[in-house]
Amino acid sequence: MRHEREAAGTTANLRPMSGRYAFSMPDPRQRDGWFRIGSLDMTTTNIVVGLGLLSMIVYAIDPASAYYGAFSSTLVRQGEIWRLFTWPIINPPSFWTLLGLVFFWYFGHQVEDQIGRKPQAWLLLSMTVLPAAVVSLFNTSNGFVVGDRWAAYTASVSLLSLGLLCVFALDRPNAPFFFGIPAWVIAAVIVAIDFLQLVSIRAWAQILLGALVIVVAIFGAAQRGMMGEFEWIPRIKALSGGPVSPYGEVGSARPKAKRFGKGRGRGKPAARPTGPTVVSGPWNVPQGGPTPLEQAELDVLLDRISAGGIDSLTPHEKERLNALSKRMRDS
Repeated sequence: MRHEREAAGTTANLRPMSGRYAFSMPDPRQRDGWFRIGSLDMTTTNIVVGLGLLSMIVYAIDPASAYYGAFSSTLVRQGEIWRLFTWPIINPPSFWTLLGLVFFWYFGHQVEDQIGRKPQAWLLLSMTVLPAAVVSLFNTSNGFVVGDRWAAYTASVSLLSLGLLCVFALDRPNAPFFFGIPAWVIAAVIVAIDFLQLVSIRAWAQILLGALVIVVAIFGAAQRGMMGEFEWIPRIKALSGGPVSPYGEVGSARPKAKRFGKGRGRGKPAARPTGPTVVSGPWNVPQGGPTPLEQAELDVLLDRISAGGIDSLTPHEKERLNALSKRMRDS
């Protein structure tokens, strides 16, 4: 009987606890999306990727759909202006197109997490329209198919991915990639190979388009506080966004302008009471409530919301605001 009890005890010790070894997928990272589908935050980057995946299905149903939305400088000059806007979301199904969407998703979020969803939308729109408009204006064509309607043709998010990769590499040049290779080396190699291929086939339109996409991406991201070490990049105050975050980031929205005259702004601060005051020290801080430093941090966040709205906060600031507000309620 003794041996049976010892064996039973040993078996009980070896038996895993209920749910202890259960496998569960981690929750998706919370981001500042425009809306949510289930637990997925639909950020600007996710929306573009979703449209790209949808275009693969549309292409399978009607292959001619790719032609109607792709960029062609010749057709833009003939009045089909919508092509300036639609070419990044035209993604014919292929492994390389899917890889381009994956790159866009990764590097797009690396940038969007720092500048916010609204500036990301404007950045991607600028990277899409401005370079294509310049190529159309100069009527640049490829040397090997002069006169062909596909001469200055491009589609898919691949060029936008390349621009975002360059932004990431300049902002964090030493970030390790494959086998510990720095990000700037990876970006330089990819850009060099891509442009050498285009030069070999005399694809001047694509060369100009790609160069302009990269330039617009770098310039636009720099306006929102990225690549601060490159002081030679011009900064335009009107494009710089909201006040600097207490966490070292630029807010995602500009301060709201005062309306109905100068006198209707934020309002004067409330007058402080006069008379003797009691200085409280750490000996009487309420248990569970915010510390004086946290209270000051909360005041800064509330001031930023008052100046630019809730969208002026970065995702990290919103997390801190929720945490500090919860401490206030629990105290």
